[in-house]
Amino acid sequence: MFSQKQIEKYKRTKYIRELERFLNRIVSYVQKEQNLDKERFQAYVDEIFKPLEKIEKVRFNGPYHTHLECFVEQSANLPTSDLEMDEIKKEILHSANQLQKTKRKKNFKTQKHKGKQFD
Repeated sequence: MFSQKQIEKYKRTKYIRELERFLNRIVSYVQKEQNLDKERFQAYVDEIFKPLEKIEKVRFNGPYHTHLECFVEQSANLPTSDLEMDEIKKEILHSANQLQKTKRKKNFKTQKHKGKQFD
């Protein structure tokens, strides 16, 4: 009923949505939570990472999606690191900001024929 290409597109879209959902959840949690502690943060990351484990991974070619995947892997491993919660918060917010810059970067096009003047 569905072609192989349609199935691959569906899997890709589903994986991208889940990655972005993870990004949004972890950033909003870090921004809203006043008293962060490692145990609760670890439990929350494990909880929001479960849906990603169920989905089949897809290979990406574009820079945004590759950085997004790296961000998710890095964020999932942060609670087990030796960093303090303030440093983890700074790292997550900085990485998320860089990721958003990468996403917005593709929207802007350079002006062609910048040096030429037309009459």
